[in-house]
Amino acid sequence: MNSERHRINLATIVSIALPAFALQPVAHEVVGHAVTAWLTGTKIILISSTAMQTEGGGRIIPASGPLANVVFGIAAYLAFRRISRFSATRFFLWIFAFANLFIGTGYILFSGVMNFGDAAAVIAGLRPAWLYRVALVAIGAWGYRFCAALAARDMADLVGNGSILPEDVGRMLYAPCVAGAVLYVVASFFNPVGPSLILYDGVSSACGIAVGLLLVPGIVHRSSKALAAPLLSPSANPVSIPFRGAWLVVAFISSFLFIFFLGRGIRP
Repeated sequence: MNSERHRINLATIVSIALPAFALQPVAHEVVGHAVTAWLTGTKIILISSTAMQTEGGGRIIPASGPLANVVFGIAAYLAFRRISRFSATRFFLWIFAFANLFIGTGYILFSGVMNFGDAAAVIAGLRPAWLYRVALVAIGAWGYRFCAALAARDMADLVGNGSILPEDVGRMLYAPCVAGAVLYVVASFFNPVGPSLILYDGVSSACGIAVGLLLVPGIVHRSSKALAAPLLSPSANPVSIPFRGAWLVVAFISSFLFIFFLGRGIRP
């Protein structure tokens, strides 16, 4: 029992997830917003983990952030699906894919509900405003729910083919979600715009990803009960993800750079 509990090392799992979480805002703020601003000739004032500020720019710049998340999420997910055997690399791709997909769809939902953020900036000035906000809520909610179901299906498939054990699902998601949430909130404290972004971006981003991932173990459990049979294959040969110092180093470096450089902001 003790060896099974430590077959998947918790420190390694968290260390794999932290770089994936740190790269999500890079996709959103840098590749999405900043590159679009540069391509359109818009002056960039600030790039940070919580926001990007420009002088001018149209609707395409705020739209590019969530769009970049969706594109990166789909690309990472397709790469994940091309690898047959579950491994640390495949877990990294999976976490990075859904960190992007949950932010991309969740931000649309958040903007519709709160009338704040990228999607709210995209529909600003359009009339009737309530109709566009309802559309954002509907699109975001559907997309978020779809991503949660897709993530749960992947985990159920991994349990079903014997790659992981049923109890591994929670072990692989709970601690990384907490670590990722702490990473986002800590970085948001250094943002140069104002304390409001701690709540509106740091905490909301942490919740946007964590809630989606934390839904997965419950969905997998309910699926197994609905089938009235265990999901685990009788020929199960679950993989082992032991302690890996290299992942720990990557997690430390990526978290440090994310907090103290992107978190504090870059002024081109």
